Amino acid sequence: MMDSIVQIRYQAGSRAPVIVVLVLIVVCSCSSEFQGELFTAMPGCSEDVILPVTPVNSDVVASRGQCLANCLGDSRCVSVNLCEDPQSVQVCHRLPETSNGSCSNLQAAVWCVHLEPANVCQHGGTFNDALSKCDCYDDYTGTYCERRYKDCTEAFEGGMRAVASNNRHVIIRPLNAPRDYLVECLLSNGGYTILETRRSTCNDYNKTWAEYKTGWDTSCSRWLGLEALHYISHQGNCTLGIYVKGAGGLVGLFYYRGFRVDDDASGYKLTFGSSFKHPTSAVGNGFEYGVAGKGINGQMFATWDRPDPSECAVRDGAGWWYGTDCPDTNLHKSFFMVKWPDDSGVIRIVWSLNIQIRVIRP
Repeated sequence: MMDSIVQIRYQAGSRAPVIVVLVLIVVCSCSSEFQGELFTAMPGCSEDVILPVTPVNSDVVASRGQCLANCLGDSRCVSVNLCEDPQSVQVCHRLPETSNGSCSNLQAAVWCVHLEPANVCQHGGTFNDALSKCDCYDDYTGTYCERRYKDCTEAFEGGMRAVASNNRHVIIRPLNAPRDYLVECLLSNGGYTILETRRSTCNDYNKTWAEYKTGWDTSCSRWLGLEALHYISHQGNCTLGIYVKGAGGLVGLFYYRGFRVDDDASGYKLTFGSSFKHPTSAVGNGFEYGVAGKGINGQMFATWDRPDPSECAVRDGAGWWYGTDCPDTNLHKSFFMVKWPDDSGVIRIVWSLNIQIRVIRP
């Protein structure tokens, strides 16, 4: 029986049941532009009116959007009077007060409009005056709750916690990713994004390139996908740590610093800059094997319909990063064939493993 978890996390983490075989976790944190109508004119009383208070600042703007953006960038501004002068120039007056929705507080002024916050916080958030930012809900973050969390690490750092256990499903959008991903977060010890889970009876890894790219979720296994792994691992300086336990006293940690997976055009090439063992609880380097120079550093992913030159993906019946040989340390092989070297270099049968990635943000 075998139990494995692969975790990826920003900053430098299984399931206990013996039926669980593989879990991959990703942890990493990006900003997307804030969009949406933050201010509004109150229907029936905001055209040709101003709020008669002394502005904290006034400037010429090219559009209403620029006026509102200027207000958002000024901590003293809570509403604006936007007026057009005789030369057709728009002047934005940033105000320290609002009318609080009351028309009686407004004063007539031709070619002017008073705008105040409609819902500064997006996606159901509420503004926190003490912090001058929004308190966000669900899977959103940012000053105005304008974007998804980039990963489970950022969600944990933002205060998200699970209710009944440490696990919770969260929608994330990694930096530069074209879409959202539904992931399972382990919301403890800094937060981890689970990339893969696999049961010991599961051997359905002989899938196509397209399936490995987009991922899958079945009763047997769950794989977030190479696309998601690429974006998550490019969000900072990642360190991949692999913890294994197995036969012959195999137990310990090995690390890969500068770990990342490149894009589809590169064949989702896996690279790392350096490697090192745990100082007191060490195992060997399973990404390098056999004679010197053999390993998967710098190698592309391969599947049966997009095989490697040695056709290891066809022979092993599993997608993986194959190097100059077909490694025993392929975590997608038939489960009881998964192996890893101990600290002396002897290849052992693995009973359980835990792989985690820490991403240190700038």
